[in-house]
Amino acid sequence: MLGFHRRTRSLIPVKDLAKYDQVALYEDEEMMIEEEEMELVVVSEINVKSKQMQRTLVYIIVLAEAIMASSLQPQLEMLISNHDLCGNLSTSYLRSILDCAYAFGGAAGLVWGYVSDRVGRRPVTLFGLFAMFFCCISMGFATDLISCTIFRFIAGIASSSIVVTSLTMLGDLSVDQSERVKNVARLPLIALCGSIGPIVQGMVSGSVNGSEGIWQRFPTLSSQIACGSLVFLIAVTAAIMLKETLPLNPTKPEATMDIENEKVAFLWSSDPEEPSISVVDFVRPDPISISQFMQAPSFLVLLSSFCLLSLHAATFDVLLPHLGHSSTQNGGMGIPCDWLGFTVLVVRLVAGSAILYAVPRVVEKHGLLKPYRSMSMLFPAVYAVAPLLVLVAACSSTLTAFVSTLAILIKHVLAGSTSVLVVILVLNTTPDAFSTGTVIGLMQVISLFKALAVAVSGASFYLTDEFSITMTNYFLWTSLALFGVMGAALAWFVRERPSVERDFPSEVLCWETCFDAEKGEI
Repeated sequence: MLGFHRRTRSLIPVKDLAKYDQVALYEDEEMMIEEEEMELVVVSEINVKSKQMQRTLVYIIVLAEAIMASSLQPQLEMLISNHDLCGNLSTSYLRSILDCAYAFGGAAGLVWGYVSDRVGRRPVTLFGLFAMFFCCISMGFATDLISCTIFRFIAGIASSSIVVTSLTMLGDLSVDQSERVKNVARLPLIALCGSIGPIVQGMVSGSVNGSEGIWQRFPTLSSQIACGSLVFLIAVTAAIMLKETLPLNPTKPEATMDIENEKVAFLWSSDPEEPSISVVDFVRPDPISISQFMQAPSFLVLLSSFCLLSLHAATFDVLLPHLGHSSTQNGGMGIPCDWLGFTVLVVRLVAGSAILYAVPRVVEKHGLLKPYRSMSMLFPAVYAVAPLLVLVAACSSTLTAFVSTLAILIKHVLAGSTSVLVVILVLNTTPDAFSTGTVIGLMQVISLFKALAVAVSGASFYLTDEFSITMTNYFLWTSLALFGVMGAALAWFVRERPSVERDFPSEVLCWETCFDAEKGEI
């Protein structure tokens, strides 16, 4: 009769009203479900926008590190009295010493990765940003090679925290591998934007050029203040807007609580003789230790492959000012010194755009291993063919410039693409977000092998006293090709993901939610 009183006039029999009330009930439930779905859509859109904002902040933080890394140029111009940045091997040797100090400082990334898995990404990132600001200002007071080397080492320690946490946060903010590849593929182009640092430094240095007092005593102070100001602005922005991506204190949401209660209800039995099922805990798993990572064979092979890749790629970059400026008759590329810097800048821009467009599509179609192995095989081919093609094209200056620029472009595309693939492969080695910082820190330690570039350039510097410049240049090309061949051979043993028991013992991996079974007492 309750249904009858809700209608003023009705021709529906009273005995059938309950059926129509049930229909109305279904309609109410459908409306409630639709409202809940709309609320979920709104929440999802908010989460997507929040993630996009955090990714943008991460890219800006990467830009800050790139700005400080590119601040090497004013120091070189101060240390080289004739301003000949690509004229001889002594200049390359001097550059490699400063790069070596920066790489040795980058080995501290192992510590930053370990800390970021335990205290969070945000505090490590903020510490690194403000430390880079102080490093930029301090480097302005360096006036000789020893002081510049010391400050470059300290700057490498600070910047390694940004490298580790930025890659880790990109992994945390990515939903799947496809999105992770797209996020990491933007990094070479963002690193190129760090070139605005030397441009701003040059403008500031030119405005105070000729001034006396402190500016004359410390020639690079004005440019380093400009660099530090940009880094400080980014640090303040990150302190206000950056959020933590590591769930330090995971709380069980209400929906998850309901699901777990349903599981318990499903597993629970009223028979006192049967085990009693209950949810024991909802905790974060313990991070995988450094020693456990270093005992994983597939991870060690991946690190070894990345070692050789870093070695020959960094050696090429260190020697490019010399090899690019040398005459084609002497085994060089024949690019004038005045045009070499601009050529490399344009090449990096084209290479970064190509990586951003092509790498995600190649990975989606062919996976990770096949492109990585194929690109590794192309490195020795570039190092072996480039000097020969340039020598053949020596009859035309236009053709020589084209071949040399094309060789540099191919090398930067290959180096940037393989670096992106290595980052994705490294991120695949950890089963959860609580060990990502550690594994990225281990990858950052491999930057030490970039320091071996100083050994190659140093050996070539001393060889010029006994051999001709032509023999020295061909020795450098041969060394690059040999390193590339070893890297290509080792790339065939790289695996896409680690396996249980072979790489990580089963006791290392655990569930986030556990059930405890205890036999009840009568």
